[in-house]
Amino acid sequence: MKILITGSAGYIGSCLFEYLKKKHKIYGTDKIIPKIKKQKNFFLCNLLDFNKINNIIKTINPDIVIHLAAQSTLDFIDKKKEYIKNNTYVTKNIVKSMHKNKIKHLIFSSTAAVYKNSNKILTEKSQLRPNNIYGKTKLDCEKLIIDNTNKDNKINFIIFRFFNVCSSLFSLKIGEMHNPETHLIPILSSKFKENKKIFIYGNDFKTKDKTCIRDYIHIEDIVKAFGLGIQYFSKNKKSEIINLGTKKGFSTLSIFNTFQNFYNYKYKKPFFKKRRKGDVDQLICDNKKSYQILKWTPRSSVISKIIDDEKKWVNFFTKKKLIRKTVY
Repeated sequence: MKILITGSAGYIGSCLFEYLKKKHKIYGTDKIIPKIKKQKNFFLCNLLDFNKINNIIKTINPDIVIHLAAQSTLDFIDKKKEYIKNNTYVTKNIVKSMHKNKIKHLIFSSTAAVYKNSNKILTEKSQLRPNNIYGKTKLDCEKLIIDNTNKDNKINFIIFRFFNVCSSLFSLKIGEMHNPETHLIPILSSKFKENKKIFIYGNDFKTKDKTCIRDYIHIEDIVKAFGLGIQYFSKNKKSEIINLGTKKGFSTLSIFNTFQNFYNYKYKKPFFKKRRKGDVDQLICDNKKSYQILKWTPRSSVISKIIDDEKKWVNFFTKKKLIRKTVY
């Protein structure tokens, strides 16, 4: 099967490329060149250029497009135009090209940030009301995909809504390598290893320890979900929206404390900064539908395994003399 991954130079994209390439003919496209491993059949392309991405899709004629490319970091939340361009406009180009070239299957990576802030576990039927530009543009992308699916030119789609994807596929020697890095798990890994001060955004959340609670998913479980999504298309012509979560939440402070079991770290407590605009108190996803539809379970998403695999990844790329800068 021929599969095109947009955003294949990114964290999830590069991991997914390595995971799928033994089973399928994988093509990648991104506006930056992959940093960790070279990708065969890679196309350098800014997806805002419709003619260029359309020519790529026309040339490949993929059976499935997996659309991962997006602006996603809350640390740059004030750059609204960048989110609208890189999320909404790009998705519009992808869908338009798929229609034009009669590509029938799309897997889209969305986020649990499309839901209304709630202390309840979120199902696919929970109220949609994103409170930041990232969630708003992702919801706009979802609507665009749904609204452009019709009987005359039908695209079958799976929309995955997930949140804190983390850790590495260490057996494949691939993992997270943003510059600068803005996500909690890799920042903690780097800071603990280097014995540097750790700053946590916000200690005024409406949670037990006053730090925000998130649902952390191992990248291994995420790529397996995409693999199951590909299998789903071979047997079904029905579109689905599916949460990918563990149904368990961990506070930022509890993650910090768990890291202490893996490192000889000199600082016993983190330092706090003002909470970021757009950060909500709690975000935990129900995963019942993912099992019902795909038989997916997050077996690898145990915090100890997440941290251990991330620690192995940090040690690996450090030995390779690669540098991962952090945003703080």
